[in-house]
Amino acid sequence: MGKTVNFFDHPYYKLTKTMTSLVGQWPHQSTKELVIYRSCLFVIISLQLTPQFIAVYTYRNDLKILLDTLSPFLVDAILIAKFVNNCFHSRTLIHLLDLIEENWIIFPRTNGQQLLHYHSELCRKASILYLGAVYFGTFSFATEPIQRKLLYPLIYGNVTVEKTFAMPMEFSSLLDVDYWYYPILLISTGFIFVFMTVVGSCDLLLFLYSEHAVGLFQGLRYAIEHLPPHNKSERSDFGFEYLKCCAAIHSRAIYFAEQVRDIYLWTFFAVIGLNMIMMSITGVQVVINQDAIEKVIKYAIFVVMQSVHLFVECYAAQRLMDASYEVKESLTNSAWYDATKKTQKLLPLMLMRSQSPIVLTAGKIIAMNMDTYAVVLKTAASYFTLFLAIQ
Repeated sequence: MGKTVNFFDHPYYKLTKTMTSLVGQWPHQSTKELVIYRSCLFVIISLQLTPQFIAVYTYRNDLKILLDTLSPFLVDAILIAKFVNNCFHSRTLIHLLDLIEENWIIFPRTNGQQLLHYHSELCRKASILYLGAVYFGTFSFATEPIQRKLLYPLIYGNVTVEKTFAMPMEFSSLLDVDYWYYPILLISTGFIFVFMTVVGSCDLLLFLYSEHAVGLFQGLRYAIEHLPPHNKSERSDFGFEYLKCCAAIHSRAIYFAEQVRDIYLWTFFAVIGLNMIMMSITGVQVVINQDAIEKVIKYAIFVVMQSVHLFVECYAAQRLMDASYEVKESLTNSAWYDATKKTQKLLPLMLMRSQSPIVLTAGKIIAMNMDTYAVVLKTAASYFTLFLAIQ
């Protein structure tokens, strides 16, 4: 893949570009498009949150309703954190896209470029799978009122089903809910899908950047392991120039990964804290709503989606950390013994730098990896038992 005007229209990036453009999150969008899309998103957020706040105030003494409102509010908080973070780091996001385009032509003899192809295709497939899971969970959550209307007559016979929404909302002071119920339900369901599209799109950008960084490190490993032996019949030291190019790629990969780390520093912190609370509270809702099968299904899938959301971010960070650390193995496994003394002097410098892996962190405190994921699940389980005891 070379540099072209429509570089990011390639199938590797098309899905991410399309989905992020729909919600004003694609870094290369024009200022006009960003203003239009983000203004519309602000209006949607305001229209969705207003009746939720009214419901919280109206039913402030009803603990069950307050619990129902808390999880959607936390999802909204994650959405706002991701959205604001991308807006704040918009210039860095653009810079990294430019670097992605450049990084396709930096490998010596194209040794390692095939790894960029592999990881870009892997990112595309993972993005499709992740979006499918996001929309499946969203559909299950948003259509809970419809599920109630379909299931209750089958289970309980001829009963009157209360008109409800996927989350507690209060419109009595604004509209006649009985008359406008179905239009309101349709619009609110559409807003929920928009919200989750924003969350999913921000995650697609994270996958794009992190997996590209992984591809850089893995391509570098391949290039190092295929270090050409020194030919004494040649006057020029091709091996030195080759390894010097590898050192430059190593520096670019580290710089790229460190930029990704700095961009998502506080977003990860918000995701860990909010997801941990959401999983515990939603688990409680599964238990206390066992008499309503549609609620059990909704909240059970919601818990799974929260754990999946945290898993994919921790897993992406784990892959990047492992890829950056494994460079040292390729340096020791390369044919350094067939290189010149001049070439061999470059190896210790690269080896020293690869001893410190790139670690994506949450708030400069918590390392994002699979160990952290396990700790968060254990902590959420502890809070679950605590909330259940209080309930």
